[in-house]
Amino acid sequence: MNAQFRQAVEALQSGDLDLARALAESEIAAAPSPQAHHLLGLVHCRLGDPQSGVEHLRIAAEGEPENPGFRIMLMRALVDSGRAREVLDLPEPPAIRSASALELWKVRGEAADAVEDQEERVRAWSRVTAAAPNDWRAWANLGSALTARLLWGDAIEALTKAVRLHPNEASLHWSLGAALAAADRNEEALASLDRFERLSGPTSESALARGRCLLALLRLEEVEEAYRNALKLDPGSAEAFRELGLFLERANRLDALSDLLEEASAAGVAKEQLAQLYVVRTLREGRAEEAYSMLHELGPDEDPLGWQRLRAKIAERLGKTEEAFAASEAMNRLVPAFEMWRERAADYRARLRQLGHTLSHSATLPQLPPSERRAPAFLVGFPRSGTTLLDTFLMGHRDTVVLEEVHLLGAAEKEIGKVADLPRASETSLKRARKAYFAELDLHVDPVFPGLVVDKLPLNLLGGPFIQALFPGAPIIFAQRHPCDAVLSAFMQSFVMNDAMASFLTIEDAADLYDAVFSGWTAMREALPLNVHTVRYERLVEDPEAELRPLVEFLGLPWDEQMLAHTETAKKRGAIITPSYDQVTEPLSTRSVGRWKRYRKQLEPVLPVLLPWAKKLGYAD
Repeated sequence: MNAQFRQAVEALQSGDLDLARALAESEIAAAPSPQAHHLLGLVHCRLGDPQSGVEHLRIAAEGEPENPGFRIMLMRALVDSGRAREVLDLPEPPAIRSASALELWKVRGEAADAVEDQEERVRAWSRVTAAAPNDWRAWANLGSALTARLLWGDAIEALTKAVRLHPNEASLHWSLGAALAAADRNEEALASLDRFERLSGPTSESALARGRCLLALLRLEEVEEAYRNALKLDPGSAEAFRELGLFLERANRLDALSDLLEEASAAGVAKEQLAQLYVVRTLREGRAEEAYSMLHELGPDEDPLGWQRLRAKIAERLGKTEEAFAASEAMNRLVPAFEMWRERAADYRARLRQLGHTLSHSATLPQLPPSERRAPAFLVGFPRSGTTLLDTFLMGHRDTVVLEEVHLLGAAEKEIGKVADLPRASETSLKRARKAYFAELDLHVDPVFPGLVVDKLPLNLLGGPFIQALFPGAPIIFAQRHPCDAVLSAFMQSFVMNDAMASFLTIEDAADLYDAVFSGWTAMREALPLNVHTVRYERLVEDPEAELRPLVEFLGLPWDEQMLAHTETAKKRGAIITPSYDQVTEPLSTRSVGRWKRYRKQLEPVLPVLLPWAKKLGYAD
């Protein structure tokens, strides 16, 4: 190292960057070397000019390709200058057998983070955590990458390791809580939120996250309190006003919604920020034309997906068929990670088809003798087939309790495994599974309730093998609707995403899901002696008593006239978590029967899939 170069290094170390630059430039002019270019590159980066720094660092790295330090600094400069993609185009770092190789993989992970290359993020941070299992930041980065890939289980595992390594880092508890909530593990998510708030104090954002978890857990009496706490912590939060307003509307508390909007206005929240709530209120008051005009005057607020959802609903109400369908397509396209969800939905449908094959070729299923405890009834059906309307009628009966959208059979399945494992299940494991089902049920319904529990979860449609094994002969209520109407309605709704609901992001996938589900349902009906009673949606809305009396008899219940007062029952339910929450509070109407015919043009690509099912189910077309 000559005197001038040594002086340049000392100037850089002391912070005299102008002198360091001049000396490094002079050194390059006199005797260019990778070391001199590396030094000048570092000076440019320290001066806030990473673009110029990159050019010199690249010369240095190419001049000494075996020098990992030169390569690391080049990669960092590329990330800092907004050229992270170029880092991923460089040759892949070597296997991690040294500290420098570990650092190279870390920088590669940081570059993948910057360009949101989710696959490469997972790959890079997986390498780092395998080599440095005590690096909590690496586990946190891996958890973030896995979350972006919707791999909730793996993300939770990674974030849990990060938390164990650094339990006093509040942000880790926040990230873990978010992943747990996304995985529908909301009780655990609430515990993570508690730990986050103990470390950082409650925030409006944490109160909102708490409200969402409570809503998912159906702890409805606590939801409003959580949202109100969010407003106390941030009185001008448009997000808190919006989520609380949507909850009040879903609970059919329109007067409370109006009061909330006045409160928001007084707090200085612009009407444009809550456009969706103003439009919803107008629509619920029966002024669809005015709601349509308001929607388009205000334009999308901070929730463009919600805006398109409303546009579809109002356009449908006004008979604007093409606009309603186009808005539904736009709404679904706005779902985060749209393509990734479609991939997961395709995998889910493939599993359903395998289930149908398994049922067709499986051995006789073992089954338990009847339980001393009364077996529940199961209300199933394809989504948007009238299950919410039907469960509202059933709620009106004095001798029933309807448990809505709680995966009780999931507790039983954990004790046995997949459907393919059922033929080999022992009586002991079946008894354990039934006990687990009832234990979960007791968390929601008083165990001493003497009447009939109705377990309503539409896609338990494919849970027949478990029902037959654990509760042989248990009544199964099958809610049936014309396939085209059911599929169209599901496509035009906005669901919380999971592997099943993701099939409703396109009309083609929705129809394929119907075909997969009903192929499995048909195989199940042929293979198992299920005790099924069909309630047809079209008959239910036309003459509810005529359709309900045979159902009540099937369930072994006396007729209860109060069942017919379904709108009163719906208003007493509070917040309804299904997309039909606003429809079940209205008088019955047949306007949705045969609605698909108005959308025949849009449905043309899927009619060859759906109409044969319609014929099998007894519809004329």
